[in-house]
Order: sequence, then structure tokens, then C-alpha cells
Amino acid sequence: MRLRFYCLAGGLLLIAALSGCGTPGAPQPPSLQLARPVDDLAASRKGNHVELDWSLQRKNTDRTLVKHLPAIRVCRHQGTGLMSTCEVVAEVSPPKPQPQPKKKQQAEEPAIRMRYVDSLPPQLGQENPADFITYAVEEINSHGRSAGLSNQVPIAVAPTIAAPDELSAQVSGEGVRVSWAGPATAAAPAGLSYRYRIMRKPVGAPAYTALVDLEPSASGSYLDKTIGWETKYEYRITTVTQVDSHGINTAVEGDDSQPVEVFTRDIYPPAQPAGLQAVFSSVGQKPFIDLTWAPNLESDLAGYNIFRRVEGAQFEKLNQPLVQTSSFRDENVEAGKKYIYSVSAVDLRGNESQRSAEASEAVPDK
Repeated sequence: MRLRFYCLAGGLLLIAALSGCGTPGAPQPPSLQLARPVDDLAASRKGNHVELDWSLQRKNTDRTLVKHLPAIRVCRHQGTGLMSTCEVVAEVSPPKPQPQPKKKQQAEEPAIRMRYVDSLPPQLGQENPADFITYAVEEINSHGRSAGLSNQVPIAVAPTIAAPDELSAQVSGEGVRVSWAGPATAAAPAGLSYRYRIMRKPVGAPAYTALVDLEPSASGSYLDKTIGWETKYEYRITTVTQVDSHGINTAVEGDDSQPVEVFTRDIYPPAQPAGLQAVFSSVGQKPFIDLTWAPNLESDLAGYNIFRRVEGAQFEKLNQPLVQTSSFRDENVEAGKKYIYSVSAVDLRGNESQRSAEASEAVPDK
């Protein structure tokens, strides 16, 4: 009996040892290393240069990680129809691998942004000004194979116009007036229209803001009323071609003028207050004179000063802090006297307007 027991135990040990090795699965084929097609290609045009921007895919079509960064073909096709195969205009080498600090291996490498600038042949916009070209990119592995083209992006080939030769900016109490002079612009081809885009940014800011699009002219000006005072601004004019063709409405930026700088020092007082009226009242209460006037509309208005005099005397200021509203009650009046009033407006930097036209009111005798 003891011998049989040992044999049984040995058999169990053998089964346990064999089961610890696991059951071998079906063999997996090696990865073809075909990176997934790019799906975030973006394109923008400035003058005759088209900037392409996309992310390199870090996974293959079989969900394995890309081991070697692929080469990239830049594809360009005339028209808005989709390409079935890449019409190659350039080949871009993959970026060199950067050494990474030693740490736990990530499940997926971070995305790599790619950029390429394509120069448009001038004849494209001359032959058919309202036409388009379509861009795509294709990633090629070390065996020259690809999983297909990226998303495809149309870009207008429309011609652009020259920017003005001369640009100036002058500050006034109304804002900054931007003036220009330059070559006359020819009529736009069918499906296109030309514009001057007035651009502005505070000096040192990273990007311009578009203020308005205007019809191009050999000379002209634009008044910017949206400025902030005590600020240094930079202005420029960017030419724009509007395209409405093939069911696509888009815009192409052309040349920029030379920028011009201006400092908006505020030495300009608010407008003179208008519509001043003085009305006496005393029924059942202490006598007073109410003043009202049309409010000033300046965005930097700080308040008003109120002035009063009696006939034959000089004006004196009635308020100590600035009056914040376009009304004032004068309760320090005496019977039998006639009072004459005037009002001025003051901005945040202490610039004071001319005084308003006078308004008078008499306090009757008791």
C-alpha cells in the first residue's frame, strides 16, 4: 500500500509540473509594421507657401507599437477630388530618435508633431484662379509599404495681391487712424474678391488680432475706436483673397505690409457735456435746484465737476469727489437769488473737458 501511495504522489507531482508550463497558444504572425494612416493633417496657406502639420501615428494597423519611425511622402493633387494613390511632391525623413531618461517603459510613446512647408508653383493660380489643390501625407515603412493616405485637405490656389507700400498711424481723441498708400489693385477673377485686413496687436504680444476687412484701394484710412489708452500698438495690413468656388468658401492670406507702431498717450479730454438744465423745487420741503444733462459716452469717463456762481461773481466748484451720474442736487440755495451753473467731464487720467453751456435758475422770495 505504501508503494502505491508514493507512485500516486509522484504522478500528481508530474502533472503539476507539466501544468505549470502553461498550454502553448497558436503562433502569432509577425507584425507587418504598417503605421495607421494619419488622421489629423491640417493645412494653411500664407502667400505662396502652404504649411502642413500632422501627428505621426505611434501604433500599427494591428495595434502593435511602431518600432521604427516611418518615412513620409507629401502628396499633392490638382482639384478637390480625393486621391486614390499618392501624387508625391516631396519626401520627408522621420525625425531622429531622442534619448529618453530611464524609467518604466510606457505603453505608448507620445505623439510626434510633423511640419512641412510646400511652395506653390505660380502658374497654378494663373491657369485657373478659382481652383483648388488637395494635400495628403503617407507613411512608408522600411519595406516601402503603407497602410494608406491620410485625411485630405483642399487649399485654394487663388492669386494674392500686393500689400500697401506706405502705412502710418496717428492718435486722436477718437482713436488711432491707420492710413495707407500703395499700388492700385486689378479686378478680381470670377469666384474671387480681394480685401485689405487691418491687423493690430500690443507691442510684444505673440499674435495679431483682425479688426476689419476693407475694399483695397491705392490710398485710404481706417479709424480704430477700440484702442486702450497708454498702450503701444503695432498695426499692419494683410492682403486677403476671398474664394467662393467648388462649393467651398475660404480665404487666403497674402503679403503683409511693413508694421507701424504708435503709442496711445491720452492727452485728449472728454467731450463737452451738453443739455444742461436747472429746475427749482420747494413744495413741502427744503428748497433745492436739480441739475440734469446728457451723459458722456467715453469708456474712460471718471465723472463730472459741477460749477455755480451768482450774478456778478466767479464760478466755484460745488463737488469734492467727482459726480458719477449726469445729475446733481444743489440744496445750498437761498431765497431771492439767481444761480448760474456749468458742468465739465473728467476722464480717468484727469483730462478735463470744456465746461458746458450755462443754465440758470432763480429761487423765489419767501
